[in-house]
Amino acid sequence: MIVGAVFVILMVASGVGFYNASVILSAATDELDASVGAVSGATGLFFAIGGLTGFALARRMEILDLRWFFLGGGIVGAAALYGLRWVDSVPDLYLFFALFGIGFGSAGLVPATTLVTRWFDRRRPIAISIASTGLSVGGIVLTPVAAWLINRDGLANAGTLLAAMWLVGIVPIAVLLVRPFPSSIGLRADGEPKTARADGEPRAVRAADEPDTEEPDDDGPPPGASYAQARTTRFFLGLCAAYLLIFFGQVGGLAQLYNLVQERTDVATASTSLSALALASVVARLVGGVVVIRVDTRIFTIALSVVQVLALVLLGLATTAFTLVGSSVIFGMAIGNLLMLQPLLLAEAFGVAEYSRIYSFNQLIGTAGVAAGPFALGLVRDQVDYRLAFIVAALATLSGAAALLVGGPTVNAQRIWRSQTV
Repeated sequence: MIVGAVFVILMVASGVGFYNASVILSAATDELDASVGAVSGATGLFFAIGGLTGFALARRMEILDLRWFFLGGGIVGAAALYGLRWVDSVPDLYLFFALFGIGFGSAGLVPATTLVTRWFDRRRPIAISIASTGLSVGGIVLTPVAAWLINRDGLANAGTLLAAMWLVGIVPIAVLLVRPFPSSIGLRADGEPKTARADGEPRAVRAADEPDTEEPDDDGPPPGASYAQARTTRFFLGLCAAYLLIFFGQVGGLAQLYNLVQERTDVATASTSLSALALASVVARLVGGVVVIRVDTRIFTIALSVVQVLALVLLGLATTAFTLVGSSVIFGMAIGNLLMLQPLLLAEAFGVAEYSRIYSFNQLIGTAGVAAGPFALGLVRDQVDYRLAFIVAALATLSGAAALLVGGPTVNAQRIWRSQTV
């Protein structure tokens, strides 16, 4: 139930938001007669506001029912998309993306990943891989529909249908299916039943529709580092730097991908490239969720960063439909797994006690790369060309892999906070 709910919510958030940002960028460039660099700043603002929103709400996510955040994000995001009908200038576009970023951050990765991390322990890698596959499925199923609507009707007229897709795909699912903790329906992590009390009296089981704001576990609070403990470790600092640089290259390349392919070929090939990227991301993430159980998570992340470097270089050099789509497939293999591995690395290193704050801060730092990537690559394209822009993205990703290597293994971080806790 939880994995399915998160899958659908992330499918909508990515298909109408994350992947669709590059489609909106391309349409706005034409409709507003603006440069790629100027419009790219608006998509960068979208990702920045989303990251800031997630971090700002993280502390509240530890004490409030997570359903409220999905509900709020669903309403705000739908209102922003409906407001596309009034976007007729570059400043209007920035305002739209700022509001849309609040909706995306409230109902996106931070509450979704926190929810799955709370509900799973032993099966966490597989649960996160399946749930986060909704991100890629959104790119396959919803982004082509959104692109078709925008190309057919323009941004203003497409906004109403996009708003309906966002609202219906998030709000009812969250309200009906999401429960903040396993204890909300009388379970432990991984769906295991709760044990009886020591005196033989069984635990009270909450009604399925009764909100639960804490994990009332008689065995004590869930294990894990505090936010203060985590942020001082070399691993955490290395992971922050790594994902700032990895996301710079990844989201920068993703935001410019549609425009790059359309510029070198045509609209049909551009849409195919996005769909091929998303499909590759689905398959690679499901495989990665099984593989990561058997290999070192950090080494696996570094290896996939190198795959992303290769994909970005190939995209920068590709000129034909075949090579562009093929390079997009390689890019998708890296994107799907790298996004999944970030929360897994944090949960492995620091546990779940204050996971929402730890993850949201790491995500916030990464958001600097998310926000800067599309803007920086757009500027390089305007001044030189897309070839150099994608080489810059590749070099940033390679630097991120080096930062993760310097950060050291997760066991070092575990030893530090466990010794401090004792």
